[in-house]
Amino acid sequence: MRSNQCYVLLTFILFFNISNSFSQVKLSGTITDGTDNLKLHKATIALLNPKDSILVNFTRSGENGNFSISKLDTGSYKLIVSYPQYADYVQDLKILADHNVGTVKLSKAFLLLDEISVTGKIPVVIKGDTIEYNAGSFNVDKDAKVDDLLKVLPGITVDADGKITAQGKEVKKVLLDGEEFFGNDPTLITKNIRADMVDKVQVYEKKSDLNDRTGVDDGERTQTVNITLKGDKKKGAFGQAQSGYGSGNYYGLKGMANRFNGAQKIAAYAISANDGMVSLGFEDGEKYGALDGNVEMMEGGGIMITSSGSSDGMDSWSSTFRGDGIPSALNMGASFSDKFKGDKHKLNVNYRRGQMDVENNSQNFSQNNLPDLASIQQSTGLTLNESKSHNANMRYDLKVDSTSDMTLKFGYNKINRDNFSRNNSSESNLDEILLNDTYSTNNNTSINEVLNASVMFTKRFKKLRRSLTLNTSISSNNTDGVSNYFSKSKLYQTSDSLLIDQLKNNIWENSNLDASLNYTEPLSKNITGTFGYTLANSKSYTLNQSFNKNDRSGEYDILDQSLLNDLDNNNLRNSFNTGLNYKKNTITLNVSNTLSFESIKRNYNNLSHSLKRDQVSFNPSVSMNYQISKSKGLYLNYYGRTTQPDLNQFEPLKQNDNPLINYLDNPDLESGFNHSMYAYFNSYKQLKDISVYFGADLNQNTNAVNSLVTFYPESGRRDIQYVNVNKSNISSSIYGGYRRPIWKKIALSMNIGANLGYQNNYNYLALANTNSQLNNTENYSLSPNIGFSTYKANKWSFQARLSPGYRISKSTLQPDLDINNFIFNSYLDVSYTFLKDYKIVMNMEQSHEAATKTLPEFNVANVSGYVSKKFLKDKSLEAQFFVNDLLNKNTGVRRYQSGYTFSQSTNDVLRRYGMFKLIYNFTTMRGDN
Repeated sequence: MRSNQCYVLLTFILFFNISNSFSQVKLSGTITDGTDNLKLHKATIALLNPKDSILVNFTRSGENGNFSISKLDTGSYKLIVSYPQYADYVQDLKILADHNVGTVKLSKAFLLLDEISVTGKIPVVIKGDTIEYNAGSFNVDKDAKVDDLLKVLPGITVDADGKITAQGKEVKKVLLDGEEFFGNDPTLITKNIRADMVDKVQVYEKKSDLNDRTGVDDGERTQTVNITLKGDKKKGAFGQAQSGYGSGNYYGLKGMANRFNGAQKIAAYAISANDGMVSLGFEDGEKYGALDGNVEMMEGGGIMITSSGSSDGMDSWSSTFRGDGIPSALNMGASFSDKFKGDKHKLNVNYRRGQMDVENNSQNFSQNNLPDLASIQQSTGLTLNESKSHNANMRYDLKVDSTSDMTLKFGYNKINRDNFSRNNSSESNLDEILLNDTYSTNNNTSINEVLNASVMFTKRFKKLRRSLTLNTSISSNNTDGVSNYFSKSKLYQTSDSLLIDQLKNNIWENSNLDASLNYTEPLSKNITGTFGYTLANSKSYTLNQSFNKNDRSGEYDILDQSLLNDLDNNNLRNSFNTGLNYKKNTITLNVSNTLSFESIKRNYNNLSHSLKRDQVSFNPSVSMNYQISKSKGLYLNYYGRTTQPDLNQFEPLKQNDNPLINYLDNPDLESGFNHSMYAYFNSYKQLKDISVYFGADLNQNTNAVNSLVTFYPESGRRDIQYVNVNKSNISSSIYGGYRRPIWKKIALSMNIGANLGYQNNYNYLALANTNSQLNNTENYSLSPNIGFSTYKANKWSFQARLSPGYRISKSTLQPDLDINNFIFNSYLDVSYTFLKDYKIVMNMEQSHEAATKTLPEFNVANVSGYVSKKFLKDKSLEAQFFVNDLLNKNTGVRRYQSGYTFSQSTNDVLRRYGMFKLIYNFTTMRGDN
């Protein structure tokens, strides 16, 4: 990989030298008050192209009123100087060498009265904490969308997945005229609204909903972009229709329509595709369904956290499928939102119907580091998964009066799943002696229904920051499933075999009721106290039945009592929370703690046995937000929580899904504690478009519940018991980045950064009939990166990122099999527009990892792109010829670690194919071409 490292160095030197070689002329001067000659600090000085009034460069005056703009090309410019409550100063300039305009005297606006004549628009204005861009001052393609406009605004970047960064911070909300547009989906705005419909783009940090309701500043901020439309563009319809068909019978159909009528907004969409397109994009899960997550304890002691939007797998950041396998999707939805009676009533209703089929062929290679030996597991598998979902949500906001607000939410989600899997696996030692192999199939059908409703009411009193908030919610989550499970295992060293052929019936019913009351009281001018109480009750019923096959009748009607789980769980929690909020000038400090008393009981209906546990938990937190200046901020946070063992860790449910694994009870588990610390610094110089950020985080788990794995070398069987480990599991990282323009003539910017990470995990491992040994698995990683980007309207866009790195993975029990390998990732996105509206676009994602002692190296490269041509007078029709995986090198390989296991997997991905597409954008909200 020396060539790659040299390429990084040479690229950096080349662009840095180019940026320094194009220094030309400089413009300078002084801004004063025209009456008393007072020096004006932070006046805005803008240079425009006199032909089309497009912004060329801008700056702000210093404390002495002086300003300077360097690296200008010689030529003609329009100079505009502005200052609050002063009339704009406009002057035409022809600059052939370094030029000083002398003293520019501004006149108070009220002195000029009707004589004021504004001949230009100020491209960038800073109003308090808000940066406002005048959209008409920035040049974009005639048929550009909002995301094209954002790319040319100083301080804003948009990556390939549509993620937006403003002033060095990731944008979490994109608003339209100050309101969320169907659940705050940025791509619904940025990729569908024409740029020439936009009047202003505002960037600011939005305060939390708690602050809006109670007036208590909790220090939480959300980087937000607000798109304001021109006055005559708030009524009409717009949308897109897309169709494509290609080799290998790949196809993609998408249609979306939106209608505006003042505050009323209606949207509908439909997708049918097998080319990886499954949704509209970022945060569709929030827009069309409640988010859902699962936490699973892995065999090696790690924790896997999965979140799949509305639980049907049809949500992603970039609208494309990011899972394993080849998807075929049929997805449609509709949304309606409106305001009534002067914003007193707000209503948002949406519905989505989804269907997705995914076929995946997989291969997996795992290295298990055990005391005095290691084992190798290899498997091949096939999965056929089908899901059909219905999802409906409603939100109603009522402004009861000037001091009271109420929010009502309702959600319903139903998913039908039909899944089939087939797997062949084997395990051997490092001498390639076969220990076991297993063939298994599982055919599963299930129905899951989720219903939830909540009401939140806030009352603000006459005294500022005094408020009372009541929040209640109810929910139910029910699953009913049936599966046919077959497995046959051979244990070669013991000459044993295991056969399972069962019908399984699985029922899970869960209901939750929560109610909380929170009161805020101003204790002084700068301090506010918070006091709250929460009552929560959760009940669930679990029934797992396994039926053996009746040889006489051929039916599965013989209940296996050894695998029966028939139980009720009841959880009652009382929580008390207190907090102090300190707010003064640029500092916001929050200190809080929650004390919870929890009573948990499990009754086994088929046994004369119950499991009870009373536990106490603490959740202290401290956070500080220090706004050093309007462009610099420091954020510090500490959060602690008691970690309680789960009942399934005390007494695991009986199961035989993996016949070679046996779970053991442990009634002696204790609670642990988690410490989480975070620090972040951000600085952005608006006028120079330079951003710097640094961050560090540390997560420490003490007395954590992890696994004790006993391995039987002659068969490959495992006993797993959850135990407390009196050691600290730590994960931490230090990261930073720097971005600045390096060649303003072509708007070329450079960003560099790095990430240093560390993670460890303790667990106990043992061989049969021996004492367990403590194993510590550690990971070290270093990942520097460098990137370049440029954009010129109607011509080109270029974005490149290079990220070499090095990773070390260590295990105390098998140091000879430690992993030390080089990794290299890169990304490239290039587009160029030729004459007569021909355009070529290419995208590349590449990943390389060097070989280890047991895992081979791999190289994955996915190069895709298209050639397009636009038609019709308004360029609303586009024809594309698209090629996916041009080099046919997208092999779907991933490498990862969980506990004492190092794994590499290969899954089906979309390989090379060509597709012809037609895309038609329609609108009745005509912009100004």
